[in-house]
Amino acid sequence: TKKVFRVSRKPRPEDFEDIHALGQWMQENSHFANNGWCSRKIYTIVSLAQNPDSNIFLRVCERNNKIIGFFVGSVSEYFFSDKLIAQDMVLVFHPNERQNISRDIIRLIKDFEKWAKEKGATEVAIGITSGIAGEGYPKLLKRLGYDQVGILTKKEV
Repeated sequence: TKKVFRVSRKPRPEDFEDIHALGQWMQENSHFANNGWCSRKIYTIVSLAQNPDSNIFLRVCERNNKIIGFFVGSVSEYFFSDKLIAQDMVLVFHPNERQNISRDIIRLIKDFEKWAKEKGATEVAIGITSGIAGEGYPKLLKRLGYDQVGILTKKEV
């Protein structure tokens, strides 16, 4: 049977548990494993994303009333000007739900771009820092018009 996703739905308060569990899975199974987990922070992000005036973007993908993926981003000023930039914070799908999700990812990113434009952002920056993104994700970003503009390095201290 074909999996049908309801993509880019805004979060509801009852989504917290699913978002929390999936986010914690990502944190524990990525380069962020040593950084700890804060349930209060996740609750705050889910709550803020429900307010249309917030600078937090959160959309979920669900199947059979279960959250299987989500995208979180934010908009903020550049450190050097009053102009705004929108940046992703995380895009994660359940490890068993990663087949044939490129269309769903495209919709999430397009919704984020639209939201960013409505917020007044002049550009959108999307990165890959978890170490668990599929190999097709950078290619997909390139196809969507994103250019690699630098390098990110990390060192645990």
